[in-house]
Amino acid sequence: MKKNIQLFAILLAVLSTVSCRTRTQMIYLEDMQEGVQYPTTPAKDLVIQSDDKLTIKVSCKNPELALAFNMPTPGNYSVSEEGNISSSSGPNATAHYTVSNDGTIEFPVLGKLQARGLTCRELSESIKKELQTRNLITDPFVTSEILNFTYSVLGESGKVGTMEVKGKERITILDAIAQAGDLKESSKLENIAVIREENGKRQIYHCNIRSKDIFESPVFYLKQNDIIYIEPNEHKAREEQRRDMQWIFTGASLITTIVSIITLVTK
Repeated sequence: MKKNIQLFAILLAVLSTVSCRTRTQMIYLEDMQEGVQYPTTPAKDLVIQSDDKLTIKVSCKNPELALAFNMPTPGNYSVSEEGNISSSSGPNATAHYTVSNDGTIEFPVLGKLQARGLTCRELSESIKKELQTRNLITDPFVTSEILNFTYSVLGESGKVGTMEVKGKERITILDAIAQAGDLKESSKLENIAVIREENGKRQIYHCNIRSKDIFESPVFYLKQNDIIYIEPNEHKAREEQRRDMQWIFTGASLITTIVSIITLVTK
């Protein structure tokens, strides 16, 4: 009886150790200390790339002048007494410009404009300057926005696939992981990969979300079309290896059984 109690106690200790290790593996930012202030890194504006979809809106004191520089969308338009233009078109009727392979867009009246390599703020300023330089509008107000801000999540996350960012131009890798259903116990927190395309070339970054150093990573703030890959940890790899070995042993056992039966039948 005493021996059984000792074995039971040992089993509980082992299970407790495994449980604690699993919880420890899932701690994010474990080296942050309470009461300590950490510097923040300002997010950089997104840079426009080829194949990006842009919305560009031009307005001024005289709304009729601005109509020629705005891409029309399906629907009915009306101009209020205050000079505001409204449309009855649906939310999916947003007109957009697609950045070509040479990095340009075809803009009404102004013609071909360079967009790739610029931020939305810089593109707006460039269009505003062109309108004023050509004496087309003296007081233009131009806004630009990237529509196709998406990123993809692969590997050991709660949900894999391509996620769309709506209503904002900044999202952190922690936000992205939360949007993808968080990580799994089988996820490797120390080596999360982010594949990014910049200047026509792809580059891979690795980051560790256990550490506060993630805040200083160049991929803490995501960019459009980033790919996040969550690598499985060693525990998951051992499980898969053990499962593969079980299939091998099962197959070998089945083959041995079939051979034995054939041998007995043919005697």
